[in-house]
Order: sequence, then C-alpha cells, then structure tokens
Amino acid sequence: NALKALPKVRLLNCYSACETHEIACGNIGEMLEHLDEAALYCPVGPSLDREHTYIVDEAGNRVEDGVSGELFFGGKLLARGYLNLPETTAKAFLRDECDSTEGALMYRTGDLARMLPSGLLEITGRVGSMIKLRGYSVVPAKVEKSIITHLAVSQCAVVAHGEGLDRQLVAYIVRDKNETKDRKFPEILESGHSPEARKALSEALAQYMLPSLWVVLEELPLHEVSGKVDLKKLPAPVTTPPNGANGTKAAQAQDPIGVNDVAEVWAAILNMPRSIISPSSNFFDLGGHSLSLANLAAKLSKTFGFRVPVARLADPPTLAGHVETVRGVRDGHAAAVQADLPAVLRKDSTLDNDIQANGAKFCPLNKANTVLLTGATGFLGAFLLNDLLENTSAQIICLVRFNNPEGSDYSAGIARLRRHLLDLGLWRDSIMERVEILPGNLSRERLGLTQDLWNDMVSRVNVIVHAGATVNLVYPYASLRGANIEGTREILRLASQSGATVQYVSTNGVLPPSKHGWPEFAMLDVDSVQDKLLDGYGQTKWVAEQLVHEASRRGLPVKILRAGTISGHSLTGSANAWDLVSALIVESIHLGFHPDVEGWRAEMTPVDFVSKAIIHLANQSQAKQLVFHLGDPTPVDMSSVFEDLEKLGYPTKPLDWDEWVTMWTEKRGNVRGGDGNFTVDILRSGMPSVEFLRGIVVLNNEATRPFRSVVERPKVDAVLLETYTRHWFARGWLPRPPSGLSSLGGAAHMPRRGPLSGRVAVVTGASSGIGAAVAVALAREGCHIALAARRTDALEALKRRLTVREGKVIVRQTDVTNRQQVEALIQATEEELGPVDILVSCAGVMYFTMMANAKVDEWEQTVDVNCKGLLNCLSSTVPGMLERGAGHIVAISSDAGRKCFPGLGVYSASKVFVEFTLQALRLETAGKGLRVTGVQPGNTQTDLLTMSSDKEAVAKYGEPSGAQILDPEDVANSIVYALKQPAHVAVNEILIEPRDEPI
Repeated sequence: NALKALPKVRLLNCYSACETHEIACGNIGEMLEHLDEAALYCPVGPSLDREHTYIVDEAGNRVEDGVSGELFFGGKLLARGYLNLPETTAKAFLRDECDSTEGALMYRTGDLARMLPSGLLEITGRVGSMIKLRGYSVVPAKVEKSIITHLAVSQCAVVAHGEGLDRQLVAYIVRDKNETKDRKFPEILESGHSPEARKALSEALAQYMLPSLWVVLEELPLHEVSGKVDLKKLPAPVTTPPNGANGTKAAQAQDPIGVNDVAEVWAAILNMPRSIISPSSNFFDLGGHSLSLANLAAKLSKTFGFRVPVARLADPPTLAGHVETVRGVRDGHAAAVQADLPAVLRKDSTLDNDIQANGAKFCPLNKANTVLLTGATGFLGAFLLNDLLENTSAQIICLVRFNNPEGSDYSAGIARLRRHLLDLGLWRDSIMERVEILPGNLSRERLGLTQDLWNDMVSRVNVIVHAGATVNLVYPYASLRGANIEGTREILRLASQSGATVQYVSTNGVLPPSKHGWPEFAMLDVDSVQDKLLDGYGQTKWVAEQLVHEASRRGLPVKILRAGTISGHSLTGSANAWDLVSALIVESIHLGFHPDVEGWRAEMTPVDFVSKAIIHLANQSQAKQLVFHLGDPTPVDMSSVFEDLEKLGYPTKPLDWDEWVTMWTEKRGNVRGGDGNFTVDILRSGMPSVEFLRGIVVLNNEATRPFRSVVERPKVDAVLLETYTRHWFARGWLPRPPSGLSSLGGAAHMPRRGPLSGRVAVVTGASSGIGAAVAVALAREGCHIALAARRTDALEALKRRLTVREGKVIVRQTDVTNRQQVEALIQATEEELGPVDILVSCAGVMYFTMMANAKVDEWEQTVDVNCKGLLNCLSSTVPGMLERGAGHIVAISSDAGRKCFPGLGVYSASKVFVEFTLQALRLETAGKGLRVTGVQPGNTQTDLLTMSSDKEAVAKYGEPSGAQILDPEDVANSIVYALKQPAHVAVNEILIEPRDEPI
C-alpha cells in the first residue's frame, strides 16, 4: 500500500545490528518485482559484504544458497565487544576461520537466514524460534501465514505447548471482521479443537503443521518496548470437556467416540473380526506389537481428526483404556511427560552414593569365567551371544525380560531365546551347555531378581556386557526411562558389588546429526539435550552414558561402545526386520523408483563387524580411553547403493521424495502386511521426513581404530548388497533373487588374486592366541587352511567366524607331540586341499618356573611341545616341499630365544632350540626353494600367560610392567608380511616386541 501511495519514493529494507554496521539493504519495490507470491518474507537486500557473510548449520558448516541456517557476519566494522562483559563477548564474537587476517572475528547474530539464488539475503526468524515437533521442523511464520490466508483471521501467533509426544501446536487467532465466502472464520469447539480449521488448511499445510488447539483472542499481547507479539504473555490453552461430559458413565455413554468406534480400528489393524474384541481385550495379547501400535495411533488420528500419541496407547493397552485415552486426548487433558526436562536429566544423571569401586581391575573377556549378557533377545545381542560362545570359554548368563520375573519363567526364557536365534540362523542345541537363562527385568530393583539370585550374580560375574535396552524412536523419555536408565544404574550397582567389568553398549543417538562426524570424546551438555536430541531413546541413552562416565570417575572398570546404524550379517545376510533403510530399499525395488534426496547418506554397518569389534575391544586391557566408536565414519551415498542394486537386477529410477511417497501410498500403502510384506508395515507405521533422511549421525573413529584394526569393516558394495538381497528374497520381501554378480560371473565372487590366494596352509596351535589370529589373517588373504589343535570345539568355533570367500577350511584334532597325528594331519590336508605350501607352527606352551622349585612336569611339557612338536611338524612337511622345490616354514619362537629371562629358563632354552633348528634347516636347504622364517614375539596377550602354577615365579617375574603389549593380530600381520614377499626374498627372522619392552 505504501508503494502504491508513494510511487516516486524509494522504500528501503535495511538490516543491521549494534555489534556491526549495516549488513544488508535493498529497494523493496525492486525486490518485490522478482519475489515469488508464496514467499513468507521480504528480503533485506543484497549483503553489503558478501565475502564476510556466513550462514552455517548446527555443526558450524557453511550451507549452500537457498538453505536456512544461523547468520554470522565478519569484516572490519565489528564492535570490539561488550563493555565489562567478557563471557558474553566470547559467546558472540568468534574466531573467523574464513578470514586469514590475524585476529579476525565474526559476530553471531542469532538470526536464521538464507541467501537466495538471486543474491538477496532473507531473514527468517530467530535461532530457537523454529519448533521441533516429533522429529519435524515447523516454521511458525509459515503456519501463521496460511491461517491468515485461508481463514478469516487478522492476526495469528502459533506456538508449541507440552513436551515429548504430547507436544502440539496451538494457534492464537484474532477474528477478521471482513469475512468472505472463501475465507471464513472457523468454528472452535469448547474442547479447543477445530475440525473445520484443520479441513480448510489441510491442502496448504502438512499434517504435522496443523494446529491441534485453537484459542480466540480479542488482540495479541504486544511487548511494551519492541511492539512485537509477546509470546510469553499468551494464555495457556484452556480446554473443557465437550457437551458437558463429566466422566460419569452416563456422560460417557453419550460420547460420540464410543467403544465400537475404537474397536473397529483395532480389528482393521490386527486383521481380525470385530466380534472377538471386548473392552477388556489386550492389544498385545491379540498379536499387536510396537509397529502395529504406531499404526493404530496413526489410524485413530486419521479417523477422529486429531493426533493420538502412540505413547499414550502403551499403557493401558486394553480396548477400554484406549477409548479413555482417545477421549482424553480429544478433551485436551494430555499432560506433559515432564515440565522441565533438563532438571529431570540432571537428577537422573546422578549416580547413587552406594555405587563405588571395590578395587577390582579391568577383566578382559578372555579371562572371564562368567559373563552376564543383557539384550540377547535383541538383534545385536544375539550375535554378541554367538561371538561370546565362540571366543571365550566363559559361562554366559542371559538376562531375559519378563514383566514380573519368577523362577518358573526359566523354560519360557529358553523358548524365547531359541526362537530368536533360530530366526537369525544362530541356534544350535549345544548352546545350552554354556548358557544360563536368568528371568529378570531391567526396569526393576536388583534387575527383578530375588536377593538370593542377586547375591549369586555378585559372587560369580566377572564381566557384564550390557546391550539390553528398550529401543523405540516414538516413545517419550518417561516411557523408556526404566529400562534404559534405571537398568544401567542397577548394572553398575551389580558391578560395584561384584567387581565385574562393564562393557556398556551405547548408540550414536546420544549425539545430534553432524555432517563431518563426532569424535569419541564428544558429549552434549545437559542444557542442549532437549533441543538437539528429539527422541526419548537418545535422551535416555545420554543419561545412561552419564551414569557410566561417573562410574568411571569413581574407579569402576567400565567402557562405552557406541554403535551406529546396524545392518545385516555380511556373510549370511541375516537381517534386523525392523530396519528402516532396508524397508526403503525393498519398497523402492517393488515400485521401480527410489527416492531422489540430495544429501541422503546412510550407515549400513554389518552386525557381525559390530559384535566382533565389541568382543575384541573388551579384551583390550591396555586401552585407557573410555568411549569407543563402532559406527561408519564414511556413510554410503544412497544413490550409489541403488546403482549397485541395478547391477544385481533391481533397476530403479530416481523420483522426488514427495512424489515417491505419493506413489508408494497409492501403490503399496494398502497392501496387506505380514511376514511377506513386513517392509510395508514399517513405512505404514511412520514414513520418515526428508530432514530425517539427511540428518545422519556420523561417528568418527580415529581414537578407536588402533584398538580394533584387526577387525575389518566390510565395505558396503555390490557384494554386500547381493548377500542382503538374497536374504530379503528368502524372507519373502522381494519377488526374485539377485541376478547380477555371482550368477552372471561378475566380480562379486571372483577370487582375489593376491600372492597368497589359493595357497594351502597348515596352522598348528590354531585354537587360540597367535595361531587363531594367523588363521584369520590367512583366510582373509584367500588361503586354503587346515586348522590343527587339541581342542576341536575351539577349532570349529574359529572356522565358523573365518571370513572365507574362495578358500576352504578343514579342522583336524592334532597333538603335535604325537608324530602319527601330525602325519595324519598333513595327509588329510593334501587329500582335501592339496600339497602344503605353508606351515605355520604356533603350538607352544610357556610356564613361569623357578629352577629351584623343580617343576619337572611343566619342564617336560615345555620340551615335548616346543621342541619335539616342531620336529614332528618339520619331518612331516619339509620332504614334500623340497621335492616340489617350493615351500615356506614359519615357526613361532620368542625373544626369549635370543635372551634368557629369569623365571623362564626352560622356556628360553626351548626357544633357543627352535632358533638353532631353523637356522640349520635354512642353511642346509639354501638354493632348494624353501624359505624358513623364525618369528620372535615379545610379550603378547595370549592364554600362555595364565598357564603357570609356580606362584613364586609368577609373582617375581610374571607381573605386567604396565606397557602396552602385543595383540596376537600384531604377530599375525608380521607373518603375513613375510609370506607375501616375492619368491627370491626371504624374511629369515622377525623380532617383534612391545615398543616399551625391548630385550
């Protein structure tokens, strides 16, 4: 109107701040000519110093033009700061990393802005003004403009009211007297709801942007100084029961929301006749689960025209309870989960005073006699159980959840665990020889155990692997607090009394999305949690981590292992049926179109990597850091995933996200769910937003990698995706199996052509320690391997966990002191695998003994295994190698073979024997194609260190020095190095020791 009244006047829109000079300025008349009619804001013009105008995201990274972020401004016109307010100055004036001028600063304006493609700067509000609602970001100004445009409203203010899943939008409106036919004032019910307003706005706004409650005011309250709407003075929304409903049975009988209305929705969701559902029926007893509960909440919301929070349906889960819940939500009685979440977080993060260290030291998993595992009936927990059985000799106690645990639940617990492991392909009857079922409940005092059972755990447990939690991205903080926070508190209480080491499995959900990733030491402060962690799961896991941190400060031996997004097993494809990324991929294949979302990266870390990494890190007694990261620091671009899927016979075309959702809703949204279409159920219960897909939490692992380097992370490529799609087909999720790589002779199963590929290797002493590590390394290189040791159960376990894509593995029980058994081993190897190319002699024993104590039996065992065992291996393999003119002998000696150690006199002598035997063999066979390598490890983390019975010798000479010692994998890597050298290169001796323990 001003421009029309004063056509010859230039009307300028200028933007500045006291802390600097004018930032931008523009001619409104000129800008309006090029402005979209749907624009919410008038730009403030082009920046007057574009070079020093920065718009950044929450992680501090500059955003592209058109993307909103916080505005910073630099340059030479900044103020020096605030007078006598150094802390305020430090927060507002930050170092300008983009300006090379010494001491250059930039000012944090606190405004949200975006740079339009035209070069104009647009201010969209204040930081913190954007409303976060159930994972969505709502811009109040957009909602307000739509309300004023489509309804007879002259003024409007939209705010959020409540917390968690009860958080809802409230619209405060002032009636516009100039009402028209196309722009009517809506009817507002006494309850505060307005179905009429929601209907009028439904085409202009997304569902999550529609206000739930409406308040009519004569005028909006204004701030006395600024003249702007004072949101703090807006009255709380007051709701009253409609039609005089007062809670009596008579009133409820007349309620338009009746039992039958809700029961019919139940019947549709549960796919059962309405007639068998009664008011006392329990949703979960009739086959419901968390996803179908979310689906129920969505269906009820659509049926009745207002949002029914899924968390309110969880308790009570009866039909009668749901009727009351729906009525209560409609009537506006939904209370906040808590009034002040930061205060609750602070209180819950306080560890009880009675949880103190008892002097116990860190216990590696491979030294534990008894391990308590929580979460075994979860996806990761099942694989942890499998790896614990294969990599330790401990008895495993599995805490299995029951609402009110009793001893009689033992059999039901076995059945539940068995069903779960069968589904994942992990069950074998022999499991129960080492597994105990312990009915319990993380939410209860003492984990739901009787005092006697608790005391039994205190006396037995050496290590606790705490992987149990209630995982739900919909439920609010209060609904998850018991299992995730109080459960961790009770685990730490058990550890403080028993002296057990705690391996706490956490999540990347304790941190917000970050484009460049978080280091291991990253941790939000308590005041940031509510705004940056928007789901109750992440919030409760954040609190649980605080408890573990405090336990560490008090001296308890604990570690935190943060996992990222976990995908299926890299070799079997065994998958988590509830995985959202898998659901999006499967549904895209069905449609023939995949979402085209710029910046969509996903983490797909195979569960076997995560499990093996946890087991490996739980043995690292030398690692002093508290937090370890297992997430993928380089998430895969989803566009490359769909390119690889096309190679497998699953072509899809890119489609804009909104169009993809529309297509899915039309073509797949009404497909009957269940086992064969489980991915439909996942998306039907909650379609993610674009912001959710882009908002990945990346865990960097620079500090973790050195401690788990031997556990290789499988690459997300066509090979892995072939494994996954084959499994999805087997589950009935896909209409056809993959057809692009192995079946067509492609690269996925082409043998790697490294120097060791296809070689036949015999590894003695392969059941544990260096021998097992060598077997893993050789399998990775593509060798055919014969595993030999006395313990066949350990060999079979090792065989199952080897990553072998083209090699073969056989197992033979062998005592190297028995020549006939060694000869039988070599004969079986040549018959099944071929002539032996490599012998790695790892079998050995080591006893600390004082010479004066004359431990004759241990002396004889040392000579038999270390000396005679080597001779038996050489006599069985060397003649054949010399006859073929090629071969490589590797024998594990020791740095004790170069220098005698007190307390290890006989052991040192046996290793001198090994050294001289190898030297003689090397000299006598020179020029005949045989290579002979002696490996002389220093102090290495193996079972040999625990074999000694001479306590005097151990106390005097066997105590650790405190230096970081070698892992078996360190020695194995050096052996692989020697084996991979060209034929004319001989690595005759390898002295490998801890850096701080040279001889």
